[in-house]
Amino acid sequence: MRRKAICQSRLTKNTYKTTIHARVVKLILEAIITSENDDGTIHVAPMGPHVSDDLSEWTLKPFQTSTTFRNLYAKNRCVVNIVDDALLLAQAVVGQANESHARYVDEVGYVLNAACHWYGLTITSWDVTQPRAIAKCSIGSKRVSHPFFGWNRAKHSVLELAILVSRLKMLEKSFIQSEIERLRVLIDKTAGERESIAFDLLVDHINRQENVS
Repeated sequence: MRRKAICQSRLTKNTYKTTIHARVVKLILEAIITSENDDGTIHVAPMGPHVSDDLSEWTLKPFQTSTTFRNLYAKNRCVVNIVDDALLLAQAVVGQANESHARYVDEVGYVLNAACHWYGLTITSWDVTQPRAIAKCSIGSKRVSHPFFGWNRAKHSVLELAILVSRLKMLEKSFIQSEIERLRVLIDKTAGERESIAFDLLVDHINRQENVS
């Protein structure tokens, strides 16, 4: 009986290790991508690169209809910015992040001033056979700019609403409104000034889009 339990324990551990190994490259890191337009100006867009736990493998999956894809395909490089500023994330989603939020680094591209740390990626291969292209990347450079302040429930609420904003055309209005009300409870409980401004910015954007449609 004891031997059976030991075997079962080993099996469980091995299965767990196999599952973890299989999931390694499936982690999606919430970030803001900065790329360069044809005229050399900055383009800012939230995107979740797929990364391995040790950050040795990076995959971007931009829609081929997006400006981000066109810039990446033309330049084969971008910067992945890791931020703790929920307002900057909201501004990026609604198209209000621009050159004033960034600096240009030679041989790298645009880096957000508020980035806690950033990674300059070079795209090594493309798969454009699907609507969402697959870009395999390697790290060309990286830097830690300042300590990561941290996230709380309000910041995560802004993140969740930002994701919904990026999918407005795919979601029912009733679902979006119910999510706004659910997330607003967390904003009211845990938000600072920037998180409150960020949340209101996203809600105003949603309301404008609904009025247009």
